[in-house]
Amino acid sequence: MIRVLFLMIHRFLALWASALFLLAPVSLADSEESPVEVEPSAAEAVESTVEAVAEIDPEKTLSVYVIPIDGAIGRPTLFGIRTGIKDAIEKGSELVVFDMDTPGGELGATLEILETIDRFEGDTATFISGDAISAGAIIASVTKDIYFAPRATMGSAEVVTGTGENVDDSMKRKINAYLTSKLDAYISDYRYRSDVLQAMIEPETELIIDEVTLSKEGDLLNLNARRAHEMYGDPPQPLLGSGIHDDLDALLESVADGREVARTDFVSTWSLDLAAYLMDLAPVLVGLGILALLVEFKTPGFGVFGIAGIALIAIVNFGHHVAGLSGYEGLIFVVLGAILVFVEFVFFPGVLFLALPGLIMMLGGLLWSMADIWPAGTPDFDISFDLFITPLVNVGLGIVIAMVLFLALLRFLPKSMVWNRLVLAEAVEGTSLSGDATRADRPGAGATGVALTDLFPTGEIEIDGKSYEARAEVGSIVKGTPVRILRAETFSYVVEEESG
Repeated sequence: MIRVLFLMIHRFLALWASALFLLAPVSLADSEESPVEVEPSAAEAVESTVEAVAEIDPEKTLSVYVIPIDGAIGRPTLFGIRTGIKDAIEKGSELVVFDMDTPGGELGATLEILETIDRFEGDTATFISGDAISAGAIIASVTKDIYFAPRATMGSAEVVTGTGENVDDSMKRKINAYLTSKLDAYISDYRYRSDVLQAMIEPETELIIDEVTLSKEGDLLNLNARRAHEMYGDPPQPLLGSGIHDDLDALLESVADGREVARTDFVSTWSLDLAAYLMDLAPVLVGLGILALLVEFKTPGFGVFGIAGIALIAIVNFGHHVAGLSGYEGLIFVVLGAILVFVEFVFFPGVLFLALPGLIMMLGGLLWSMADIWPAGTPDFDISFDLFITPLVNVGLGIVIAMVLFLALLRFLPKSMVWNRLVLAEAVEGTSLSGDATRADRPGAGATGVALTDLFPTGEIEIDGKSYEARAEVGSIVKGTPVRILRAETFSYVVEEESG
C-alpha cells in the first residue's frame, strides 16, 4: 500500500512539473513583446510612450507614471494601483499621478491603497478630473499635491455601509477615530489638510479658519476647485489645492517646468475585476487543480483531467499576477523545480535526490508567487514570514479540499469504473512485482505485447490479455504499437518498440 501511494505521488509530481514547464514560456514571451519592461501580471495593462528609463536624462526629462482611479473603488482598484506603483518603482519614476473621478468605495481597499501609495519614495499627486468623493477624497489627501480640473469637487467622506446606509453610531465613532488618526499620520505636515479631512469625514465637526466658517456642524464639507484654492493664514496658503488645470496634459506640462515629460500610463482592464474573484476562489481552485491531477496521474496517458488541472493552476497564477503580487522570482523557482522533477521522472525514476529538492522548489515558488513581494529598495518592506501566511493558508486549504474530494470519490464510487482506475485495480493485480514476482504467469524480459494506451512516457501495455503499467525506455510510444519488455521495476515494466 505504501509503495502504491509513493507511485501515486511520484506520477503526480511529474505531471505537475510538466504542466508548469509548458506554461512558463508563455509568460516570458508576453514580457518580451511588451513595449515596456513590466511584470507578466501587468503586461497587458500598461502602455508606455517612452523609451527605457536608463535612456532618460533626468535633468531634461520628468518621468511620470499615471494611474487612473475611475469608478467605484474596490479591490480591482487596489490591484491596479499596487501593480502600477511597483512598476513605477522599478522604472525609477519621479512622479506618480492619480487621475481621479470616483464616487468612493470600500474602506478596506482604501486603507490598503494608502499603505501602497506610502511605499513610493518619489512625489505623488492627484488630479481630480471629475469627483473625489468619500474614499476618493481620503486617497487624494495622502498625495503630496492635489490638483483640480475647473469643475472638480472633493469631499463627503463619511463612512457608510456598502449599500449607502448609515453605520451604527458607536461603530461610526470607532471607525472615524481610527480613520482620522490614520490619516493624520500621512498628512500632518500640511497646514490645513488634517482639519479639512476631518470636516469631510465627521458631520459633527465645525471647520472655522481665520474666523471664516467653512463647514457648519451637521454638514459634511465639500470643496470645489475655487474653494480649495482660497488663501488662509499668515503667510497665506491655499486651503487644499495645488493648482487648477484644464486637463492632465496641461498639469504635466506645468509641473515639468520646461522639461520633456516621459509619461507611462497604466490602463485598467477587465482582468483586474476577474482577479478579485480568483483571489477569493484561490483555495478552491488550487484544491480542484490538485484533485484533477491526482485523477490524471492514476489514468494512463494524458487526458481531460490533466488539462483541467493545468488550467486551474494557470488560472490561480494568473489571478495573483494580475493582482500585482510577486513577479518573475516565484515563477523561476517553480520552473526550475519542475525541471528537476521531470528529469528525475523521465531519466532516473525512483531516485529521490532530484525529486525532493524539485518539489521543495516548486512549492516554494508557488508560495512566493502568491505573496506580496515588492521591488528591492522599497521603503518599509522586508521579507518576513508574515508575507507567506495567506499563501500557506490558501495552499493548505487547497490540499485539504483535494484530499477530502479524493477520499469522497473512493468512499462513494466503490463499484464504478472511476474507482477501478483510481485505485489501480488492474495495476495492483497485474503489475505488482514484489513477493510473488517469480510466478510463472508473470511476463519477463523479452516478452512481447502491444501498447494499450499512449506511453508518454508511462501508460499501459497488454500481454496475453492482461494489462500492466509500463514506461517507455526512450521517448514515447503510440497506442497500438508492438512492444517488448526490457526489464521489470517495482510496480511496472520498462519497454521499447518491438522491431519488425
